[in-house]
This record gives sequence, structure tokens and C-alpha cells, in this order.
Amino acid sequence: MRPLASMGMREDVLGIFPWLVQLRRDLHQYPELKYQESRTGEKISQLLTEWGLRIQRGVAETGVVGLWDTGREGPVLALRADMDALPIKEVEDRPYASRNPGVMHACGHDAHVAMLLGAARIIATSKPPLRGAIKFVFQPAEEGGAGGRRMVEEGVLDNPKVDMALAFHVFPTLKVGEVGVTPGPALASVDDFIVRIRGKGGHAAHPHMAKDPILAGVFLVQELQSIVSRATDPLDSLVVNVTSFHAGSAFNIIPEEAELWGTIRALREEVRVQAHASLQRIVDGIARVHGVEATLDLKKGYPVLINDPKVAGFVERIASQFLGEDRVLRLPPSMGSEDFSYFLEQCPGAFVVLGCSGAEGGPAPMLHSPSFDIDERVLPLGVELWVRLAEAFLGSKEGM
Repeated sequence: MRPLASMGMREDVLGIFPWLVQLRRDLHQYPELKYQESRTGEKISQLLTEWGLRIQRGVAETGVVGLWDTGREGPVLALRADMDALPIKEVEDRPYASRNPGVMHACGHDAHVAMLLGAARIIATSKPPLRGAIKFVFQPAEEGGAGGRRMVEEGVLDNPKVDMALAFHVFPTLKVGEVGVTPGPALASVDDFIVRIRGKGGHAAHPHMAKDPILAGVFLVQELQSIVSRATDPLDSLVVNVTSFHAGSAFNIIPEEAELWGTIRALREEVRVQAHASLQRIVDGIARVHGVEATLDLKKGYPVLINDPKVAGFVERIASQFLGEDRVLRLPPSMGSEDFSYFLEQCPGAFVVLGCSGAEGGPAPMLHSPSFDIDERVLPLGVELWVRLAEAFLGSKEGM
């Protein structure tokens, strides 16, 4: 890739590159699980206070919001970074590896926090001639804790009311200097389910005297595949996976119970609802056919993340001016999920991915891997893009 200095980056952003690396590595060494991000939140609050922002702490337990207000009437922009880590043991061959055993920033949230703090520092200290306000939102518990939903419920998009929300996420299948955007449905909804099957236990030598929950469970696993192959329009994206099957304790015992876990992911709410109904219908049918009891525990998770097409186009335009059109990629939707979807249900916005793989060799280890890491040149690039987007949105009469 081109050297950072040749990419039109402002001197003040290039000047904080060493600070960004130091900050990100500090956060990486002290990762915190969902709703436990106290050290991270304290560090964020200290820095935002130092730069003169108005701070709100304890949003969704451990979240932090910093408000930078120009004092001039105008639109309000929310920039969001997630803070939490994952329960993963990190490889130990790097000097800034996690010092919290069994906890790791394996999804790049340390980089997200560092980039957003860098943007806050540049904007607050340079005081560009803008109007309106920016909310710097540091969100807890993205990894399965629905921290985004709780922040929305606690009013993060109000007082002042947010007109547009943006989030960045590092992505190892793109190279540093590449940006990816998906207009419309970009990330899938995610729902988890548990099916508990209760039969009648017995001796394996006399199966006719038992009601085998394992056999019923096997038929259930097979029949669930028909939700995608026969109950869903082939042009719609849907994933139904059984990911765990627990039953039995000995070679010669037909057990009383079996338990299956799984996940459902969809890119349209209508498909999601239809899949839920099909799942319940199949569970009930298997129970009747096999003479067992079966209960479905459906745990609704994050909704479909839908990028506003106009905002996505705005991001593409600003990123292209900075990086070049060939480095701004129109990505297909993904069946991954993200709780920034709760923000986008309430206001226009976009979820944007930033390449974090080095220019040489293949892609970096994937997200949620114990070997995951980033090429730290993405940090100033992310700061520069945050600042340019903020200036473009708050610096024009149209707001975009």
C-alpha cells in the first residue's frame, strides 16, 4: 500500500500515530468482557474529559458517551465504537498479548476504541469550523450482550437527537487502506434456539419398551434443513444450523432426554419470522410422530442490520476522495450479526468495515481467532476517515 504520508492524511493525524499504537496496545493487554469494561471506560472518560467533552458515564452499565458541541445549530452525528472482549485465550507470541487470562480482544474492539478516541482528540483540539454536535459513543457488550439495544433504550440517540449514526469495524479479509460498505441489509439477524426432547428411558437391548429422544433428535436435525431448502424462497438468505446435540451417558442406556442447540440467521425480517414459525411446526411434528415431548426455547437476538443507502453512498463518496475509488468496495451482505442494528432501527446510518490485513501475504487470522491481530496502520486511517466524515456531515448545509 501507499505510505501513510502520501495518502492525503493531515499532519495532526499522522502525528498521533505512535500514541494510537500505544493506546491500542494498552487496551489490548487489558481486555474486559461484556458489562465489565470498567478500566476501559475509565480510560475513555479521562481522555474525553481532558479534551473538554461533556461526559456521560454508566450508560448501559459501563458505556461512555462524550458530547462535542459546536454551539452552532446543526445536525447531530453519533460515532460508535464497541469496547468488550471475548472469552478466548490469546496466543502468547506478541509483547502486547492479553494479561487477563482467558480474555482477549479477538474482534478488534480495542482498535475501534483507539480510532474513535483519536478522532475525538483531533476534533476537540483542532476545533474545526463546524455546526451541530458529535456524540462519541463507546458501547459495552456487543459480543452477545445487546449493549447497543440497552444504550438506545437509555436514550443515547436523544438529547440531542441524533440525525445520523456510523460505526467502524476492522475486517481481516480486506487490506489496510480498503473500505467496505453494503447499502441496505448488510448483516443478518441472529436468534438462538434450544430444543429439549423428553422420551422414556430404557435398556438398549429393549428399544421397543422405550421412547428414544436421540432418534427423535436425529430426525429433527434432518427435518430442520427443509426450512431453508423447502420453506424459504431460494432468492432469500437464511441459515439454520444445529450446533450442539447432548444426550445419553452409557453404551447400553436409552436416555430420557436429549437437548439440541442451534442458530437462525436471516437478512429479511419476514424470512426470520417465517423461519421461527417453521421451527416450531417441525418441533411439534417430530414430537407427535415419535411419541415424545419436545419444547422449543427461542432466544431472539440482534435484528437485521440495514445500512441506509443514502448514508452508505455518503460514506463511499468521502472514503473515495480520501483513498481512491478502487479502494472503496461494495460488499455483499454477510450472515454475521452486530448490535449496531439497534441504532440503525432508530436513525439513518451505516456500518463500515476497514481492512486491517497487511499488504503482504494472505489475509490476517479471522475475527474471534486466538491469533487475531491487526496491521496497526489501520488506526490513523480510521481516525482520518472519522474526521472527514464528521467534517462533511457537519460542515454542509445539507448535512451530507
